[in-house]
Amino acid sequence: MLSEQPVSRPAAFRCDSLRKAYGKRAVLGGLGLCIEEGETVGLLGANGAGKTTLLKVLLGLTPADGGVAMIAGERSECLSAAVRAQIGYVPQIPSQFSWLTGQSMLRYVAAFYPDFDWNYTRALTERWKVSVNTPIGLLSPGQQQRLAIARALGHRPRYLVLDEPIAALDPATRMAVIDELASEHGARAVSILFSSHITGDLERLCSRFIVLAGGAIVFDESRERCRAYRRATISGDEQSLARMSFAGCQRVRKTQDGQRVIVGREGDIEEIARHAPAGVSVKSDEGPLEAIVSEWMQ
Repeated sequence: MLSEQPVSRPAAFRCDSLRKAYGKRAVLGGLGLCIEEGETVGLLGANGAGKTTLLKVLLGLTPADGGVAMIAGERSECLSAAVRAQIGYVPQIPSQFSWLTGQSMLRYVAAFYPDFDWNYTRALTERWKVSVNTPIGLLSPGQQQRLAIARALGHRPRYLVLDEPIAALDPATRMAVIDELASEHGARAVSILFSSHITGDLERLCSRFIVLAGGAIVFDESRERCRAYRRATISGDEQSLARMSFAGCQRVRKTQDGQRVIVGREGDIEEIARHAPAGVSVKSDEGPLEAIVSEWMQ
C-alpha cells in the first residue's frame, strides 16, 4: 500500500528578485522572501528602508519594476477575488471615509464580504472602546487605528498585512491588540506579516524577524535564534582591534576608532574575550531583542 504524500501548499507571501525604484532611488533591489502558511513574521527596518513599499507591492497596490510578488500562489498584480477576500490590511495611515461614522464605514466594508463577522467586529469595537457612532474624522488617531484594525479583522482573513498598525495606541491597547492577533493566529493559523518599530510587541507575537536595509533583507532569523544572540562592545587600541579575529560573529560594526560592537552567540563572544590582546576590554550584555536587530539597521 502506498503511503500518502503531504500536499504541498503555496507560500502565504513570496517575492523573487523583486525590484522597485522611485526615480533614481532604488528601494527594493532584487529582494527575495518566502513566508509559509501560518507564519507570524515581524518586518523591521530604519525609516525609508522600503517596508511600506514591499507591503504595497505584495498587495498589488504598487506595481513592481521587476521580479515577482505573490500571495497564496497568485501574482500580486492580478490577485483573484477569492484570494483578495482572504486578505486583511491595515495601512500605516488609516485611509477611511472621514465623513462616515465608524458604524457606517463597517457596513460599507461588510457589503464586500459575505462572511463578515458582525458579532466579532462589534465585540472588538466595544472592547477597544471605539466610538462607532462618531464621524471617523473626529476620532483621535488611536481610535482611528483601532477602528482600522477591527475592520481588517472583521471578515476573519487568512492573510494579515499590518503596516505600523499600533504606533498611535497607548500601551494597554497595544497589548490588547497583540493578544487578539495572537488569539486569531492560535485559532486559525492566520499568516501575519507585521511591520513595526515597536520590537517588544513583535516579540510577543512573531516567530520570525526580518530586517530590511539597502533594498535587501539583511537579517532573517527565528525568535529562538534571536534570543540566543548577545551584543558586546569591544574597546581598546585601534591597531589591536584591527588585528583581532571576530570569527563566529553574525555582525561586526566599527563605531569609531578603538571600538567595535559585535553580535554573536555567548560562547563565541567568550572565546573572543579569552583571546583579546592586553588592554582590550570586552563588555557583553544580553540586551533586548531591539538592541540585537537594530545592529542590522545601522
